[in-house]
Amino acid sequence: MIKRLACALLALLLVGCTDIQTTGPVQEVPMGSEPRGVQIAPEPPQPGVTPVRLVEGFVQAMAAPESDWAVARQYLTASAGALWRPRDGGTVYKGVVTEDEGAVMVRGTSTGVLDAAGRFTATGEELSHDFGVILVEGEWRIGLPPDGVLVSDYIFERYWSHMTVYFMAGSGDHVVPDLVHVPDTLLTPSRVVEAQIAGPSPGIAAAVRNAVGPRVRLAPEGASVDAEGTAAVALTGLGRDMPNDRRRLLGAQLLWSLTAIPRVTGLRITSDGEPFQLPEQNSDGVLQLSQQQGFQLLSRASTADLFGVRDGVGGRIGSTQAFLPMNSADERVAEVAVSIDGTLVGFIDETRTSVLVGPLGGALVRAAPTGLTGLRAAQFALGYLWAVGTDAQGVIRLLRVDAQGMITEIDTTPLPGAVVDFSITQAGVRVAAVVERSGLRQIVLASVVGGDKPRLEPALSLPLLVATDTRLTGFRGLDWSGETEFVVIADSGENRTVFRARMDGSLVEDLGPFSEEPVQISALPRPSGDAVVVRSKDDTVWRRDTNTRWSRLDGALQDISYPG
Repeated sequence: MIKRLACALLALLLVGCTDIQTTGPVQEVPMGSEPRGVQIAPEPPQPGVTPVRLVEGFVQAMAAPESDWAVARQYLTASAGALWRPRDGGTVYKGVVTEDEGAVMVRGTSTGVLDAAGRFTATGEELSHDFGVILVEGEWRIGLPPDGVLVSDYIFERYWSHMTVYFMAGSGDHVVPDLVHVPDTLLTPSRVVEAQIAGPSPGIAAAVRNAVGPRVRLAPEGASVDAEGTAAVALTGLGRDMPNDRRRLLGAQLLWSLTAIPRVTGLRITSDGEPFQLPEQNSDGVLQLSQQQGFQLLSRASTADLFGVRDGVGGRIGSTQAFLPMNSADERVAEVAVSIDGTLVGFIDETRTSVLVGPLGGALVRAAPTGLTGLRAAQFALGYLWAVGTDAQGVIRLLRVDAQGMITEIDTTPLPGAVVDFSITQAGVRVAAVVERSGLRQIVLASVVGGDKPRLEPALSLPLLVATDTRLTGFRGLDWSGETEFVVIADSGENRTVFRARMDGSLVEDLGPFSEEPVQISALPRPSGDAVVVRSKDDTVWRRDTNTRWSRLDGALQDISYPG
């Protein structure tokens, strides 16, 4: 023990005497969203390493992409190293390295797969991979690496950046978020721009447009951020004759995407080595983020008040928890919804067969008769009131009601089951829904395409796994809590509680404990995603005040709703 302590002390002294390098080339340094306490520093395989230790070392080394995964490649045979393509994507998993009859494997569950652009698709499937360990000149090496990289869920959550990039809505007046995942060490301004060039994920490709044109590429100078927070982006292929309206969209999309890098407050673009003019840029040629807030829909939130229904009356619950009745044209109502900017209100009447809509505090109009029953899940997005109802044939229809009471019906047959609950993002592009088929419930994501005649694109099922490797079931209700996250009521084993999930399923976290049976959930969509309220089976209302605490509100409510 004394020898070990002496060696440790000697090592510390040697480190203390090491000179700090003050010369050398300037390098682009990745800037994560928060400082990391411990960085991954894998070592190459040691002489005489056992097969199990070899595979464990390779799994760790795959988390370090520096120099094209140079350390990880040392674990492979020469032929395997030449064929391995870690940039093609990979698999995120929960599992362990095991040895079975001479075969060294990773066994567990694949939580999702990553494509080459870093987009995550949740899977929840069983995983088993044999690494084909063989002897090469007396040392064990791996002959069968996985397709892409294998990333443990621990490494994925702690050492990968989950960045939001943006594309332009079809209307051109706001940005639409998309998720991309990259190792922390690869989170650079250039990587963000490359994600823009790669384009949106398939789920929203038909619903958005990419202001970065198809012939645009990142120039050799790349992208960087200076000490003042200005991102300098060097591109090629931008047309000199690009009209100002397209330049405006290009600037907004790139600038909002570059906010994935902390401190970014402005943007300067060059095209083929020459300054590229952007509308609203200042005298220094910089487009300021402060001038682009209108493109970010969540910045339009004007109130954090909760709304609800008590004994057939719609009302607002302010900071004092007092229930303040609202104007509903003297009708008894079942649900209330308020737009995120606080300008519009909508009601579903007590019979759940008609809709009232209009300015908050102003005169309301009754929407044209729909012939639908069981109207529910009222909510606002892009100035429209959305809801679902059932027609005479028992088919569930999605409704979009404008401020004048005009109704557009949207076919829900692209969804793989009957809609139990749904929520639409404030950008009006993504719909998350709980659907039921043959008694089983699942969460699906669909995109809304088209303006005057909207339709749903085919939905993608979203399996959700919690840290215990348990798949969530029994979904009851859900609501978007931010741009890329939603909250949901679900069963985890025998417990029904509340969870928050990323829209691609790459993260699921328990927001419990919750002692009562929740039946309805609402969230205020904002970047922090921390305003969540739940109604229990006996109409008791609980608001989440901190990361672990729920507080009970005074009085019972039969419906709850945050703006949005």
